[in-house]
Amino acid sequence: MTRIGFVESNRTGSGFDALRAARRLGLHVTFFTCGVDRYHATPGGTEVLGSCVDELVFCQTHELTPLMAAVKEVDARAPLDGLLSVAEYEVVPAAEVARQLGLPGPDPEAVRLARNKADQRRRWAERGVPIPAFRAVTTAEQAARAAEEIGLPCVVKPTDETSGTHVVRCTTVAEVVDSFRTIVSDRTNRRGQPRHPEVLVEECLVGFEVSVEVLAEAGSVSVLGVTDKLVGGGNRFIELGHSFPTALPGPIRGELERAAVAATTAVGFDLGIAHVELKYTADGPKLVEINPRPAGDQITELMDRSLGLSTMELVIRQYLGESVGAIDAAPVRGAAIRYLTAPPGVVDSVTGLDIAAAVPGVREAVLSIEPGARVNRLLVNEDRIGHVLATAEDPYLAGRIAEAAAQQIAVSTHQG
Repeated sequence: MTRIGFVESNRTGSGFDALRAARRLGLHVTFFTCGVDRYHATPGGTEVLGSCVDELVFCQTHELTPLMAAVKEVDARAPLDGLLSVAEYEVVPAAEVARQLGLPGPDPEAVRLARNKADQRRRWAERGVPIPAFRAVTTAEQAARAAEEIGLPCVVKPTDETSGTHVVRCTTVAEVVDSFRTIVSDRTNRRGQPRHPEVLVEECLVGFEVSVEVLAEAGSVSVLGVTDKLVGGGNRFIELGHSFPTALPGPIRGELERAAVAATTAVGFDLGIAHVELKYTADGPKLVEINPRPAGDQITELMDRSLGLSTMELVIRQYLGESVGAIDAAPVRGAAIRYLTAPPGVVDSVTGLDIAAAVPGVREAVLSIEPGARVNRLLVNEDRIGHVLATAEDPYLAGRIAEAAAQQIAVSTHQG
């Protein structure tokens, strides 16, 4: 039997999709993890671990040395045919372990470069890829000076986080300094890895946001599609919805696709799916970041429903050494997701979920809270409380259906 190892999992779509895809392909799955409680706390997590994982191996997955030891022990008993991670914080050590074991995978140096937002921008600047003005700073004084040089408002963000963690639009120098100090006050990132010492202060781009999903293989990068994104949260950057494929006009879509391919090529990412975020401004496309992994937030689910294929099966086949060749990424329908929010506080009641689920075209209507649970202030993507996913003949209609269904769901909270 073909054996594959997964190092942790994304919990907002692609990770669970990958495990399900491995099961459909008939693979023996070993899951390397530092703990499973967070998966059991995620809707669908218990089912996925129970039905799609053959072997659980516990180790420190976010550090190279203990992960290497655990994988080598498994490989010595029964050789692995592939090893990958679709989890943000583990993609670098997973790529390094795969390379040392001689398994297929992306260049670890390219993954490391793509994981660091400051290093991304330095490489893109060298290669002429369009980016916002930025400074990588290590002191509060440098942060203040960067804000004055770039201009306000500006954006302050860590170089090594995800899901919008500590990403803040600042309108004063004092806010810039406060945001900088908040970031550096934590010596580790959310997964316990030593925090990179640099913090980004960069131009606040004015424009609409998209992501371009690209597939790299054998020195070439092709586009699977462009995702329209809805972003909110005031001075935070919370993703509130996605539609696939984009409804943008062809010429603009082409500009965005070319910029994403250039960005992927520049960092050297050479195998698998990457999730490239951009904003389209008055000056054209500007890169926000590249993620050397499949998209989260159920974008891969939207892609699958739109394109009529399994994006995660493509990735797994690549990591098993198979060439997937040219992919016919021609959409056959539109798909959209809208995320649910509620006022911060303790949940009193939830109504309308059954009505939303019954709306024609709705494929999923999910809430992660119930009476007595706490709704947090909307600071990161994980503070959302659920979603509605819909399909239709085109992405615009799918989005309107998802919005109409989401309006049927009411969550009442009180302070406490």
